[in-house]
Amino acid sequence: MSYIATGEFDERVEGKLYSFRHEDQSYILIFKASKPNVYSAICPHQGANLCDGAIDAEHIICPLHKRKFEVETGKDNTFGSQLVKFPSRLDGNTLYVDFSKSISNEAILEEKKIRTIGDLPQPKGSWLLGNLNDFKAEDKHNVLERWANELGDIYKIRLATQEFIVSADESLNQQILKKRPKVFRRFHKIDEVMSEMGVNGVFNTEGEEWYTHRKLIAEALNLKNVKSYIPNMVKVTERLLERWGEESNNSLEVDLQQELMRYTVDITSLIAFGHDANTLEQDGDIIQEHLEKIFPMVNDRITAPIPFWRFYKTKKDKELDIALQEIRTYVQQLIDESRDNFINGSDLNPTNFLEALLLEQSKAKGFSDHDVFGNVFTMLLAGEDTTSNSISWTLFYVLQNSEVLEKIQSEVRGVLTNKKLPTSLDELNQLVYTEAVIQEALRIKPVTPSLYMQALEDVTIDGLFIEKGMTVMMQNKVPHTKESNFTAADSFIPERWLEGGCPHHKAHKTDVIKTFGGGPRFCPGKNLAIMEMKIAIAAICHNFNLSLAVSPDKVKERFAFTMFPENLKVTIAKRENSKSTTLKESMV
Repeated sequence: MSYIATGEFDERVEGKLYSFRHEDQSYILIFKASKPNVYSAICPHQGANLCDGAIDAEHIICPLHKRKFEVETGKDNTFGSQLVKFPSRLDGNTLYVDFSKSISNEAILEEKKIRTIGDLPQPKGSWLLGNLNDFKAEDKHNVLERWANELGDIYKIRLATQEFIVSADESLNQQILKKRPKVFRRFHKIDEVMSEMGVNGVFNTEGEEWYTHRKLIAEALNLKNVKSYIPNMVKVTERLLERWGEESNNSLEVDLQQELMRYTVDITSLIAFGHDANTLEQDGDIIQEHLEKIFPMVNDRITAPIPFWRFYKTKKDKELDIALQEIRTYVQQLIDESRDNFINGSDLNPTNFLEALLLEQSKAKGFSDHDVFGNVFTMLLAGEDTTSNSISWTLFYVLQNSEVLEKIQSEVRGVLTNKKLPTSLDELNQLVYTEAVIQEALRIKPVTPSLYMQALEDVTIDGLFIEKGMTVMMQNKVPHTKESNFTAADSFIPERWLEGGCPHHKAHKTDVIKTFGGGPRFCPGKNLAIMEMKIAIAAICHNFNLSLAVSPDKVKERFAFTMFPENLKVTIAKRENSKSTTLKESMV
């Protein structure tokens, strides 16, 4: 055996998950009966990074799908998979590991003819621009999905002079996500544009830099910290209830997506750095005005075929530069104030993401204030429209299913008794059916229906050769709505997500769901997003009667960085919360 010293471990706490890196790979270490147990940090299920996982007395718990692996053997006795374990020993406080005994978890592909991009079908387009004219549509994700139905799950498109692979194949997409960040990265223009704007965060960083960011962000968004953000969510939700309550005595018609954008803007700015934008009660918040100039330009620049702004700045480009500088100055001021008042104070229980990040920064090396700003900005970018759009799509389906709405109302009433909204993690955990409704909406209407991944090296996956530099446009929504993956895939059936489900749901392949990404780089803000959605859905359904003010077919999918519902007009009226049966009683 060839043992290699990997580090000093003078602390050996049982029930604690340690992590370390060796030759660009991540590993986890758990002590059991004073003996070290070293495993690859890659979950064999979908490639999630177990460094972000949890541990109980006997199991390592995957952060993505909560699969449990025995601490001493690495076995998953429920699904039959197993972690890769490495021989290890302690000499004093030094941990030695034999990495030569690793066993590859990569599936051995059957020998087949290797296909290249030249072998793939392509939709018709112009001889000069290729498929660019169709791709510029506001519903480009639907265009790509339509071509998948016509040409098959894997095809190519040409945008002017550049070719892209488009994949709606769940096996190919899953393996691409599992191979991040070593073999695939996000489309290079995302990092180019974000870095050019002075944003260096977990969303756009790559390689070793990403590992540093990811570790700190995962800690800042752990359950303990997310739990401390609940009071801010409650505060803003109460404002939403007051806003609608004051204006809906005789019923009120609103654009639901726009209303919920105000709601999530207020929550995200409070959670991100403690700034109370309060757009629900007043207009003219200067920080939000700057953000409204920044976010649309991020999408415009990422999708622009030619970076004209580098040669000539329009009025919008100049306004963007000013807005970015103002946001940087403001956030740096908050960083300095938080460091003085929070990090140097006696109470180290963070109340927002910035404080949690500064706490982690104080423990780490090489994480600058520039990096802190980049991740606070990333939180704002990721937290505003994604969550508001997801809540909007969920209510879009709830309002078309009176039985679903009644079950939500009954469950919420049983949990809250005389309260207006959930205010604790315990209450949120009891909203099992409400969460099932949210999961079903995220399945049918994922607000990130497309992910663009670029190969960092030549690679062959499932017989398809992908050349270094080639970008794969992964269409995640297609597998979500395939009959082979979900029985009655086009129907909105929340019960399929309940334990045991319904008997007629023979197909229920949750592995294909990529709403929050997958593999080592799945979204670290998933728990925060689900928590925010549950509070909103529960409070809205419990306190108001909502109805669609337009026919469902008039509500259109539109894509601008994320997929949102256009023309989602609803009528709102106060609801009398009279006593009635609970959800359990109604399902007997």
